[in-house]
Amino acid sequence: MKELSPEQVARMRPEARERYEKRLKIVKRNRKILGIVCAVLGVLLVALVLSMTVLFNISAINVAGPGTTYGKDDVVMASGLNVGDNMVTTNFHKVEERIKKSLPYVKDAVITKTFSGKVTINISDTTAAIAVADTDGYIITDAQGKTLELQKTLPENHKLMLLKVKGEVNATVGEAFTFADEEEKKIYDELFSELTAVGLFKDITEMDITQQSSIKLIYQGRLRLLLGARDNLSEKIKGGAEAIGKENERNSELIAEINLTIPKKVFVNPLDSLDPPEEEPTTAVDVKTDGTDATEPTSGNQENTTQKQEETTENSTEATSENTNGESDD
Repeated sequence: MKELSPEQVARMRPEARERYEKRLKIVKRNRKILGIVCAVLGVLLVALVLSMTVLFNISAINVAGPGTTYGKDDVVMASGLNVGDNMVTTNFHKVEERIKKSLPYVKDAVITKTFSGKVTINISDTTAAIAVADTDGYIITDAQGKTLELQKTLPENHKLMLLKVKGEVNATVGEAFTFADEEEKKIYDELFSELTAVGLFKDITEMDITQQSSIKLIYQGRLRLLLGARDNLSEKIKGGAEAIGKENERNSELIAEINLTIPKKVFVNPLDSLDPPEEEPTTAVDVKTDGTDATEPTSGNQENTTQKQEETTENSTEATSENTNGESDD
């Protein structure tokens, strides 16, 4: 709106002059507001530039709660943070994820910040709990399934739960392992949930889901739990937990097989060992060159055959002697 001179305003009719003055007030007010807004935006822009260049830069990096696996220097290096980095432009969530992936034995990493620029990385460690049998060896994971490392063999006295699966398992160090078979994943997830709920998971030394119709668990290396098929797993595991509690009260060193295949029914069969029974030796059969079969007895059978032959010879000799004596008497 063009502002008129006082002489121009004086020559205007009263009605037109009133309208003009009202419009002029509105225009001046809007110009004032616009000026204030521009000033505020200017201040914010300057503050933003300063915050991204001079202010809120990292002045110190501390590490709290590192475990025995990694040192403070390892954690700082894995974070990728440096003194002087700007805290406004740094994505600290990605930094936390980077630490957990680069250092697999880190369970959680939480970063706290102060206005003075001090950054603290709070670390909590995880431990190996599961060994997943794989074609190339074993996948070592924590209880939540995070892959910690890959090994060709396991130590003789390891305390890991051995997980046996039929399908392939995909594993990347620093990430959770995944099942190629979706059904196996569902079975494992349900077993993990139910066993954790009754407090048994930490004491399971072997979990065999290679046959989905015949799921097996081993508790503390001495109690074999036969669960059968996947149906009613919750009831079966609860029944198994009750049975284990009762048997532990009677004999904490009992070796037995606990059959839970029938829901709400538990059968305990004491055993001498969980090792499979040795196979009996089979009889070897040779084929003669003329086409007839010739059965070769084992060494034990040979001894028995020889003994029988000797007994037969002795009996025959005694019988002949008696007959001879009888004839001479006549």
